Amino acid sequence: MRQQTSAIVRLQSLPPVFRGADLTVRFQWTSKAASQYLYLWKRRGLVRGLGGHSDVYANLLMDPNPNWAKALLAAMPSAIVVGIEALRQAGWTTQVPHRPAVAINAKQPVFSIDPYEVMERDSKWFEAASAGIVGDRADGLPVLKPAWALADMLRDQTWGDCGLWPDDIEWSEITAQDEQDWQTACRAFDLPQTKLQDSAQDPRSHFVR
Repeated sequence: MRQQTSAIVRLQSLPPVFRGADLTVRFQWTSKAASQYLYLWKRRGLVRGLGGHSDVYANLLMDPNPNWAKALLAAMPSAIVVGIEALRQAGWTTQVPHRPAVAINAKQPVFSIDPYEVMERDSKWFEAASAGIVGDRADGLPVLKPAWALADMLRDQTWGDCGLWPDDIEWSEITAQDEQDWQTACRAFDLPQTKLQDSAQDPRSHFVR
């Protein structure tokens, strides 16, 4: 009972998202002691790790519904939402990815984590995509504008292979600004200069007899 009370008191003094390394400073523990406590807390369901070797944990006692976006940014500050999730957030599709995809600058630490699909991108990609990134990290995960996200998906993959077909897109949601964004994204990603609405033509229709 005393150990359980002690654990609760300690966890109550920690923020909803923390680093394992913080325990050595806050509680004057050795790294070994901190690891042992984290192991026990995880077994009791009091904390949950972000995953990999990120050393970032969600304090379930303080927040039973972890803010994984905040945890992700603590581990990999360059993270940007891309792919289907970027389209879903913009209302372009109702498809829900099994794990939201995030782009991470490969020059910074990269970890394989549970809540997100991590995609390494080089610095050139981040420079090229900079005009399409929206959002303030202080408010949550930045995200690639939907037209940019679609262009990025179609850079290396075709419809279907990228997880979407044209009929998965809510084309009625697309505005003149989105069309402009698409043109800018195509130039940035070295894609052919086509109209975004032209993509509404389903490539599968070419094989219909």
